[in-house]
Amino acid sequence: MIRRILLSIALTAGIFTSLPAGVAFADGPQLHSAGSTWVQIAMQQWTSDVNRFGLNVDYQGIGSTAGREDYMYNLIDFAATEIPYQPEELDLYHRELGGNFRNYQYVPDVAGGTAFMYNLNDPSTGERIRSLRLNSDLITRIFTGKITSWRDPAILALNPGVNLPSIPLIPVTRSDSSGTSGQLSLYLANQQPGAWGAFASRLGCTAPCANWATDAPFVGQSLSSGVTNYVAATPGAINYVEAGYALAKGFPVAYVQNASGNFSIPLSENVSTALSHAQLNPDLTQNLAGVYNAPEPAAYPISSYSYLITPTSNIDPAKGNVLGKFMLYAACGGQQQAPLLGYSPLPENLVQTVFDAINRINGHPTTPDLGTPEGRAACPNPNWTQGGGDSSFAIAAILGGSSTTGGGGAAAATSGTSSATGVFSAAGAASKAQVAQQLVASRRTAAAASIAAVHLAPSSVPTMVVALLLLLIFGPLLVHRRRSARRTPEETA
Repeated sequence: MIRRILLSIALTAGIFTSLPAGVAFADGPQLHSAGSTWVQIAMQQWTSDVNRFGLNVDYQGIGSTAGREDYMYNLIDFAATEIPYQPEELDLYHRELGGNFRNYQYVPDVAGGTAFMYNLNDPSTGERIRSLRLNSDLITRIFTGKITSWRDPAILALNPGVNLPSIPLIPVTRSDSSGTSGQLSLYLANQQPGAWGAFASRLGCTAPCANWATDAPFVGQSLSSGVTNYVAATPGAINYVEAGYALAKGFPVAYVQNASGNFSIPLSENVSTALSHAQLNPDLTQNLAGVYNAPEPAAYPISSYSYLITPTSNIDPAKGNVLGKFMLYAACGGQQQAPLLGYSPLPENLVQTVFDAINRINGHPTTPDLGTPEGRAACPNPNWTQGGGDSSFAIAAILGGSSTTGGGGAAAATSGTSSATGVFSAAGAASKAQVAQQLVASRRTAAAASIAAVHLAPSSVPTMVVALLLLLIFGPLLVHRRRSARRTPEETA
């Protein structure tokens, strides 16, 4: 009991002293947002961060399609999605809403990779398999229901030396209307148009297809959390999900073959490399054909951006100011957490597009000038403060203690090892001590970066005041407990 009280004192003191100096508790207008589960991990981290600085913003992961709908019907202040409004959606809203049709803009929020989390153990050793390799052909056949066994000859041929179990392959798909499904369908349509086209025709859903099949052999689960939890609990299952979900569960994701012939996983730098080939449309939506075919050895081919959907002139200025400040944090300091959470930070050109979008919002705050040293210092995005961020935590978590060094190649890697850049390699594995050091260092770096990003300035005086107050409250109870513990059985009888 004494230990619990001391822990409570420490935690409470920590909560108070982690607040920025001079910042009051949240008392401004409340903003509600919802949508994509692909970006939910990042969004909920950012809303938690800004709440500490007096901004009332919340986020619910309900799926991209539901988020777009709730925004248009004015049920939320802004939304997040991977897929923009489709023509048939806009036609419906124009008909139903008429003059109440809500204007909007797309704003990039964070980049990431759609990954394939799986649950497989080596039948001889019982150890988790972490070196599965897939290409676009296998991914298409798995998620169109054509492959149903992990010992399928096509899988075995691409994974020499991997002792795959003789169990059913269970493809886990999204049962709700999903932007992640839409992103996967766009990749399959680009890479395997014949096989995807036949499946899409039967499904009645062309890319971007937000509503996947859930009948056998598929297992449908709602939201990213649903497909993640199902795979984590079910040997033989595989899903498609934002990489951060697998990272949070400590499960591996498949290495995906890129245009160079190498096999890559969605580490932050691999996503950034691929997305250097993305093209932005005039409305800031993305054309990813170049990403799917990125030629670099480390590029992760199923990389993309998520978007916020925000109002511009049709928002109360007080709410517009809060929204603009949230977007500033997300584009600047919030991006420092991207690699740790399983994402990739926005590059400078997209940060500037976020600033341009903020300046279109009624009541917006002032945005930094990235053309000046002062402006860059005011926006601590890791692409110019940390060289893009540190992915060592993600490497250690995904590889389960088998992070290695060395380059990668398509013909290499029958040994099941990977380089520290997330590219399949035949180099030797690092020691567990080295991986542990990477893990600790990355956590320390991320914690320091987060503090620097939000300009926390804890003072020793408030710390002492809080500690003394808590000791005055709990001190007598501590003394009483110690005295009670010293009593003899006769005294307590």
